This record gives sequence, C-alpha cells and structure tokens, in this order.
Amino acid sequence: MRMTRKLTAMAGGIALTGGLLAGSAGAAGAAPATPKAPSDCPSGYFCVWAGQNYTGHRQQVAGTNKDLTRYSVFQNFKSWYNHGAKCDFEWYSEKNHGGSHGVIPRGHKESDDVSHYIKSNKWVNCR
Repeated sequence: MRMTRKLTAMAGGIALTGGLLAGSAGAAGAAPATPKAPSDCPSGYFCVWAGQNYTGHRQQVAGTNKDLTRYSVFQNFKSWYNHGAKCDFEWYSEKNHGGSHGVIPRGHKESDDVSHYIKSNKWVNCR
C-alpha cells in the first residue's frame, strides 16, 4: 500500500513513464542473476527488482496487463526503472486497471527501502 500512496503523491507532482512487455501482454519471469545497474533492464520494458539499488530478482513487463499478482516481484519490490522505448508506464493498485494509479515517465528510475507493489498496468503517452 505504501507504493500506492507514494506513487499517487508522485503522480500528482510529476508525470511518470513506463515500458511494454515484448510479444503478447504479460510479464517475464524473474531474472536469476543479480543485475548490476538499472540499465540491465531491456529497452522497451518496465522492470522491478526485489532489493534496493537494483539487486535481487528482476521481473519486467512490456505490454498492458490486467493482473500482475501472479508475479512475485511485482508484489514486493524496492527498485524500478521505466526503460520504455516510446511510452510512459501507468500502474494501478488493483487488478483490471482499478484502484489508485500513477504514471512513471519513460527513463525514470528509483530505489528505496520501502516495499512496493503493482497489480495491473497500461502504457500511455506514447510518442
């Protein structure tokens, strides 16, 4: 819930951007290796890491998703990066694009010590 509050507050002050899942909508599995930097997130994706400073398991999306709850890292992460190629990333606190939401701008990355979650997403403001 804290991410919901935090990202809602951020959305009120700035626009946020995101990336899409390659191929069909959905999420890629957790990456087994510990990434060295947010740039390890493939271009066109929104990536989350379980740990601070882009460490631990990584999961990524590159499409619109109505339900991200089956992907464990999206339910408990501390770092994120929108490496979207053309779009901003719109996140939702509930499945089926419900609840509170915010937009993470393309290129935005952040890490903190708070556990966050996202239950669904869309790509917006494509250019």
